[in-house]
Amino acid sequence: MAARPATGNTEARGKGRANRRPAPRPSGYSAGTASRVRPLIQLDDQGAARMVPAEILGPTRREGVTGTHLYDFVEANRSTLELIDVRSEITPATGGMLARLRPGGSVGAVPLYAADTRRIAAGLVVRPRFGWAGIGPLLHRIGWSAAPSILTLPLVPGSAREVPPWVLGGPIIVRLRRLLREITRGFRMHAEIRQQPRGQIMWRQYVTEQVARGRFERLPCRFPELGPDLVLKGYVRWGLERVLGSLLPYAAADPIARNLAGEAEGLLLEVKAVEARSPGPGHLARLLRAQGLPSEWLAAGLQALQWLADERGLAGPAESDGLPWVLPMHELFERWVEAVVRAWARGFGGVVRSARTAETLIPLHWSRGAAASLTSLQPDLVVRAPDGHVIVLDAKYKGHFMELDDQRWIEQGEVLREEHRHDLHQVLAYAAAFEAERVTAVLVYPMRLGAWERLRDSGRTVSAAEVSAGGRRLTVALAALPVEVPAAWDGVEGEWERLT
Repeated sequence: MAARPATGNTEARGKGRANRRPAPRPSGYSAGTASRVRPLIQLDDQGAARMVPAEILGPTRREGVTGTHLYDFVEANRSTLELIDVRSEITPATGGMLARLRPGGSVGAVPLYAADTRRIAAGLVVRPRFGWAGIGPLLHRIGWSAAPSILTLPLVPGSAREVPPWVLGGPIIVRLRRLLREITRGFRMHAEIRQQPRGQIMWRQYVTEQVARGRFERLPCRFPELGPDLVLKGYVRWGLERVLGSLLPYAAADPIARNLAGEAEGLLLEVKAVEARSPGPGHLARLLRAQGLPSEWLAAGLQALQWLADERGLAGPAESDGLPWVLPMHELFERWVEAVVRAWARGFGGVVRSARTAETLIPLHWSRGAAASLTSLQPDLVVRAPDGHVIVLDAKYKGHFMELDDQRWIEQGEVLREEHRHDLHQVLAYAAAFEAERVTAVLVYPMRLGAWERLRDSGRTVSAAEVSAGGRRLTVALAALPVEVPAAWDGVEGEWERLT
């Protein structure tokens, strides 16, 4: 078949293409190479909204003025975006409408789906606004007690090269360490051919293997025996080797990856006598059922091994797709505040109670239970000093305190601006539940290290005010706490003296 001859002014069309500029990429967009078909959108938690690239939105055949395809995209990704606390917005623009993604207070990674095919079209990563280098030492200091949750979603295109490997590697190592301690000190299920029955007789095996051969006296039995489970230890070794392989390429430049790699190598020494085993399909699920009712750490460790067995995108320079995960930043900040408060309270003999362990729950008894919308109050932390002084603390992970300079911080503490009234009313309601003669209600907000150090140098990281409270002494205070914590950080003891 002969080729169709070109029509029209080819030279003019060529000049038009040469002069046509490519459409600008939206801020926060990473496309990698030109051939990459599934881009990655990056946001900062509680940061600015970003425009969704046109190639993710799908065809615009029904667009018109209403932008129907934008609403299709929103509907296709609504449930996924809710998991990571991202809100989709459709706003008018010149010549049409735009779709934007506005991050909330969680960090993590999820895939995005095309509006028409509902297939994965891109990846979305929400980074911590304090930076990975800012929250890395924090996670390490609190022992990864606020760990990311792995989501039951497909892999996220491009996310493994943007998220440090320790974000998922750290909690996995913690789980495998505790799993190793659990199986070392606990019982294992042992199978043995015996002449005297013990534990559970495996009747099917007895009939097919022993009775068929006339060995009626040989009983296959299964029973618990104190000692390590060698098969499970082999799984742990395989998991540690996999995590270590993801951390080593970053260990030279990243201190958190280096520390975690050292911890993984130390644990590998404990299982060097067993052969690494990769769990086959269903092995871990069957093992979990065989253990009956496992302890919390046994179940958590098996879950971590399942993450590694089911997915291939932990992290590392050789991989581009990463696991889907989410970490609410308010949980991380609350764990950090709790760690700081416990260290501070030890200095004056204070007893700390935490909402995390349900120690601060204050029931509300309504006269009409059916009409009650709130059944209890629960401050994050309550400290009781030896002299009876009660200190109630509530952690607030909010962005508007992060960028305040020292003068504006003092103004916020004195004037009690409208945006903090809800927080203040909440912590004062907590304080009203205690009958102590002296009560201090504290709101703790995050702040960048540089701003906090400037306030510390002038002794103004805490702003307090006295409240008239019918004969008892009630103090309300705003306290700043840095999230980016240097290795030589010596705590807040001197700064929080006025709270005691």
